[in-house]
Amino acid sequence: MTHAADTCDGLGESLPAPIVADLPEGVPALRTFYLYLSTGCNLHCRHCWITPTFVNGKPSPGECIDFELLKAAVAEAKPMGLSSVKLTGGEPVLHPEFLKISDFLTAENLRITMETNATLVDQDMARHLRETNFSFIAASLDSPDPGQHDRIRGVKGAFDAAVRGLSALVAAGFKPQIIMSVDRENVHQIEALIELAMSLGAGSVKFNPVVASGRGAEVHRKGQGLSFDELLEMTHRVRGPLQDRYSIYLSAMVPPALLTVRELLRHGGSDGGCCHVRNILGILGTGEMALCGIGRNIPELCFGMLGKDSLRRVWIEHPTLRRMRQDLAGQLPGVCGDCLHAGRCQTHCLAMNYEATGRLVNVSPLCAEAERRGQFPSTRRISCGREHPAA
Repeated sequence: MTHAADTCDGLGESLPAPIVADLPEGVPALRTFYLYLSTGCNLHCRHCWITPTFVNGKPSPGECIDFELLKAAVAEAKPMGLSSVKLTGGEPVLHPEFLKISDFLTAENLRITMETNATLVDQDMARHLRETNFSFIAASLDSPDPGQHDRIRGVKGAFDAAVRGLSALVAAGFKPQIIMSVDRENVHQIEALIELAMSLGAGSVKFNPVVASGRGAEVHRKGQGLSFDELLEMTHRVRGPLQDRYSIYLSAMVPPALLTVRELLRHGGSDGGCCHVRNILGILGTGEMALCGIGRNIPELCFGMLGKDSLRRVWIEHPTLRRMRQDLAGQLPGVCGDCLHAGRCQTHCLAMNYEATGRLVNVSPLCAEAERRGQFPSTRRISCGREHPAA
């Protein structure tokens, strides 16, 4: 199990080795599908950034990716470079043909990763997944306290069900990553969550700050989201003293320019916070092709519909994707254009950039705030390197 494959819509996620793709010059390979298998979820998390429909039972038709359309999309995308998929949602396990899809993707020799709340995973499912191409599974726990986790997740019993699911995955031979969505209510429980993760047999723990998108916007409106200072303090604490103390792999992502050199070099420099958005296409439960899950909330970041529009044509010709590629290949805006990490960071999370500014390729809100405060590190500027070659 590789720890480099952190799953947070691409941030920090490793991709398979490049392969030859049948595409026009200048069009990057389509290497990964983000499959939002269901638009529904069996939990109702107060912070979810893509606002899935709360499903008390099974999703209705039209809320899950159509299996036949998915098979056609894979067939169309493999000559374009497709070699991996990430299963997410909503809750991916809610898809009525989840195991069938897993077997199909394995037969197509695609590497599979997944984000799940783990509440629907039992021993039989975990053993079945272990026999397929699943290389990495991440599951959510937001508090070591069962009652608090259930309040955050909006369903009583969610904690116990998630622990059972995680235990089943571990028993089957997985080393799952645990993801904690962090705000002011649970930030003080980080160490206790790490210790719980270790006791469960997890392979890593990732701390995602609640973002002001989807339901998370209400968390921030109520003043419960982490401030700029709190977010950076949490990140440095996780990647510094807590990683020193605990043997389990810990991760918290901010743009690499805001990390210390020691934090950047940790784990062999593989955890530096980049998004491979140029090589990813999201497919929503509705069958819409999108940048990623942000298309659930922002329709203009949806590019077409499986079964109606050619996936190849969308990937090559859609104006939003073409503009994104041109902007990423050109002079990056603001402080990004003078940043030593620009080539890797690529303005960090384009979805959150768009949410905050209406532009995909724009200065990350975190780096913009650091620049506004005069806290963007001068040693990470190209101009500083020119003036002081030894910096």
